[in-house]
Amino acid sequence: MNKYIHRIERCYDNVYVYFVRSLCYIEDTRISITLTKLSMTAFSIGFIVIVFYISFGHCQNASEESRGRYLWQKIKNKLVNKFDVDDRHFNSEEILLFPDIAFQLSNDSNIWNVMIHGWKYQNNIQKYRLGLHASSWIERLARNLVSSNDILHLNGSINHERLRPFFVTDRAFEDILIEIGNTTQTIHTDHNGEFYEQIQMTNNDIQQLKQKENNNIITYEVTGDDQRNATGRIQLIEPSEGISIISDIDDTIKISEVLDKVRLLANTFISPFKPVPGMPELYQQWQTKNINCTFHYLSGMPDQLYTLTQEFIDINKFPNGSFHMRHFGWAATSLFHFLHSQSTFEHKLSYLRFFLLNTKRNYVLIGDSGEKDPEIYGTITREYPERIRAIFIRAIQNESFDNQRFLDAFKDISEEKWLVFHDPKQVPIDLSRAPRTLNG
Repeated sequence: MNKYIHRIERCYDNVYVYFVRSLCYIEDTRISITLTKLSMTAFSIGFIVIVFYISFGHCQNASEESRGRYLWQKIKNKLVNKFDVDDRHFNSEEILLFPDIAFQLSNDSNIWNVMIHGWKYQNNIQKYRLGLHASSWIERLARNLVSSNDILHLNGSINHERLRPFFVTDRAFEDILIEIGNTTQTIHTDHNGEFYEQIQMTNNDIQQLKQKENNNIITYEVTGDDQRNATGRIQLIEPSEGISIISDIDDTIKISEVLDKVRLLANTFISPFKPVPGMPELYQQWQTKNINCTFHYLSGMPDQLYTLTQEFIDINKFPNGSFHMRHFGWAATSLFHFLHSQSTFEHKLSYLRFFLLNTKRNYVLIGDSGEKDPEIYGTITREYPERIRAIFIRAIQNESFDNQRFLDAFKDISEEKWLVFHDPKQVPIDLSRAPRTLNG
């Protein structure tokens, strides 16, 4: 890595000197000077983009990447200071914060654990400066989202704004300052640009923060080492006893058609997000008719789609809640396989265990038959039989209650506790008891 950096530094210095000397010979008119500055700017932009890709393409670890970023900053500063280039083209880093939860410790109600989850990234304008048009990147994304035999003929119909989060550069191994009330803490992003942290606070501090907000919500601020900041939202699991609904998203509340590769791509990147008919009303009634009811959206979909998914929740008036999604990387062979992978199974199961281990609440689990929700919910219910109040599975292929898959998934679980439904009207509003006990 060092040899690449040294070569780049020497190369840039030589080119820089060459163009500065050129300025001395063409200062006769204002037009000449202006043209020279424009030429230098254009050349420098192209040069530093190439430098950026070379330097980061050869980074092998955090220290080398840090060295590469130092070189990029050095070159950028020269360009900005010497040639009056608008540095807004370079300062395109963003921080995205995912709504998470806070809960009281089971052995000490005076202490809260506040969960922080975010992602720092940089908009990847360099790809376009190298002449790679959006259509070629869309084609590449399509090839990663569906198999090579099922590529959708896009014809410009894909929503480019939905694609944008997949074409950013993760800001790995960078400092993030968290400020929540009077508590501050510095953490670091991982290799995906994401950061996770548990911050402990006293109950008194939490209650003071809570007074500033509504509905058991507190907020916090984060600042990157480039002074970019963002505001995050935390849902308090309070009181410690009550009902928490853990809900899947795709084909449970939002039509995705995850069993069809091409339709999955179309519903994700082309068509407007559409709710499953009747589900917004069901969730609204759950929220108003059940005391101390909180919502948590647990999904295998890429967290790059969080912003759009939050908009979908808001537009269709689903209750707000915490979000627990997965980060999509180009190592994934396709979105279809990403959703149906063992990693998604483990992702959901680990979050369910986390909720049950760290809270005293009873849980209602709702999902669909398109993914592995029945098997996941059956597994966790056998581990915590007294804590799972009810399981609801939306049958997206008109499967019946006695389908062998469901009988296997819910083996050794009381039939009163789980319900397979086709219409949300079949689902009870009262969550105080097992669903088929109420229906009976």
